[in-house]
Amino acid sequence: MKEAYSQTMFKYACLVLLMIFTLFPFLWLLDTTFKTNETIFSSKQTWWISSFTLEHYSWALGEKGIQLGKLLANSIWVCTITALLTGTISCISGYGLARYKVPGIRLVIVLIVLAQMIQGPLIMVPWYKMAAAFSLLNTKTILVLIYGTMTIPVGVWIMSGFFRTIPAELEEAAAIDGASRWKTLFVVIIPLALPGLVAISLYSFILGWNDYQYSLILTNSLTSKTVQVGIAEVMESMGATNWGGILASGVIIILPIIVIFAIIQKFLIEGMTAGSVKG
Repeated sequence: MKEAYSQTMFKYACLVLLMIFTLFPFLWLLDTTFKTNETIFSSKQTWWISSFTLEHYSWALGEKGIQLGKLLANSIWVCTITALLTGTISCISGYGLARYKVPGIRLVIVLIVLAQMIQGPLIMVPWYKMAAAFSLLNTKTILVLIYGTMTIPVGVWIMSGFFRTIPAELEEAAAIDGASRWKTLFVVIIPLALPGLVAISLYSFILGWNDYQYSLILTNSLTSKTVQVGIAEVMESMGATNWGGILASGVIIILPIIVIFAIIQKFLIEGMTAGSVKG
């Protein structure tokens, strides 16, 4: 008993050390954003905040800085729409791949996976030409379309595998009770596949949130630029004289992802363990 207790305490101690090591950069970043510029560039750095200030956050969100509020709104809009589209299309298409035996279905799955290899600079010029031809340059719509080509194939592939772990007998029972195919999908199957659906939606959101190259090439105004481009631009210009503002911007950009993880972490855990339960 005593040996088991010692092993448990050792494991928790290792986890605490790992958390401290992982969170240290962010905690230092957060602590620094509340210090004045004089304290930030002081030769003696401490955790103690001698002169508390919110001027860096005011700069980041105000007209004098990068107007982060508008950039955040753009990123949240683009990433949310991308996640919703990815979740919807992946759910329906993945269900079709999992349940219907169509000739050539394996080839379709292989092509879906291979589609991920054709991304980035390789197709940047074609995307730019198509966006210009359809008057989509400098719009949030073109970003949603591009992110969808990256997230939907992965989502369809993951959801098709997830649906295969759900017994077909559940659908047969629902059909006996008079439920249509669509009603069975939305009332019986999707609730069971919710962890997988949440996982691919989160993946889509984060992919769009972290994108820099497409937003840099295809957008150039506050009405469509995302936060990643805004941060890069401010570091190249006025940021050199206001590192406190840049650090505050970094904290603000990280917060939405932290909030999302805190809200849906339950579904992510269920998604990771679903295969062992439903298989």
